[in-house]
Amino acid sequence: MGKVFEVMVMTGITNNIDKIAAALILVVFVGGCIAWRRQRKKRLARARAAAAFRSRVLTAVEGLYPVTKYWRREVFDRFRETVPEIESAAAEFRHFIPLKSRASFDTALKNYREHCNNITWESCAGFNICPEKKFTEEIGPKEIFRQNVNALLDFAKRYGRP
Repeated sequence: MGKVFEVMVMTGITNNIDKIAAALILVVFVGGCIAWRRQRKKRLARARAAAAFRSRVLTAVEGLYPVTKYWRREVFDRFRETVPEIESAAAEFRHFIPLKSRASFDTALKNYREHCNNITWESCAGFNICPEKKFTEEIGPKEIFRQNVNALLDFAKRYGRP
């Protein structure tokens, strides 16, 4: 019985090899199309999230960024007020960032938060009043703020391409 079954199976396979090959090619092609669509949907969702993140960051820092030459004294309260909006936008965008880059994204957000909570009019004014007392490698609070915002926007730029 076993030998007869084996011969029948081998005969069925050899007689239908073209149909089996066509079925395998079809399965591979359909699987590839499904995987491609799934990846495309992920890339488009990431691009939309990056655009929304960029928009929310720029809206939150409007009037502060790009950095102007002079900031009025009243502006400095706004720095702390931008932190919750930036953190909210970052929380929504964070899960679209690949795992290997999340630590650097979290660091950029932490640097922004700490700087905005510590920046004062006196620190900016003091840095601009006595330029001869600062070292050449020192950068001022305005430049640090600009770098922090640019670091956050860089993630939107990097992951915003579909």
